[in-house]
Amino acid sequence: MKHKYYFPPGIAGRRAWLLNYKTQIGTVGGDLGMSAADITAEKDACQAMIDKIDQAETAKANAKSKTTERDNSIKTGMKDLSTKIRNHKSNSGYTEVIGESLEIIGSELVIDYTTVKTTVKVGKTPAGVSIKFTLENCERGNIYCKRGSETEFTLIKSVMHPQAEDARPNLSGAAVEQRQYYVMLMIGDEEVGVPSAIETINN
Repeated sequence: MKHKYYFPPGIAGRRAWLLNYKTQIGTVGGDLGMSAADITAEKDACQAMIDKIDQAETAKANAKSKTTERDNSIKTGMKDLSTKIRNHKSNSGYTEVIGESLEIIGSELVIDYTTVKTTVKVGKTPAGVSIKFTLENCERGNIYCKRGSETEFTLIKSVMHPQAEDARPNLSGAAVEQRQYYVMLMIGDEEVGVPSAIETINN
């Protein structure tokens, strides 16, 4: 009968295997005709591999801790520094040349208003349905809905903030009705881009 290779593939499994081999070879080594020196050599070889595994795991844990420490430092530090930079930009002595030298002027934002599209998320609230979307650097959004037995979408709200709530009662007093929503972004009084994907929820 053929057998799989006895050495496990995972690090945890390999460490456990090495520990067991190290322990058991000391017990059965004599039955295999091994000298005390031979047994010690194999036990030392196992321990050397176990030590390297443990050292690597410790290094990984330390690296993860340092990465978290780095990210938290940047998050906290930049929050404070961004406030100071806003103050610099409002200072009477601030110029665009200074801003460029400090690299505190972001690259120019280019938006294609023929293809811009928002992402919509809907959810249940005690009053009805919440609709949240991204403005994608536009000014407002038109929210469209189709519910229950309706066959067409109708505009229900036009909002400047990217969230709204649909608190209308269900049609015909239905206990549950399906509602579908999509959003069109706007610049001024004109819709731009393409409709968002339709999001569906039972209310």
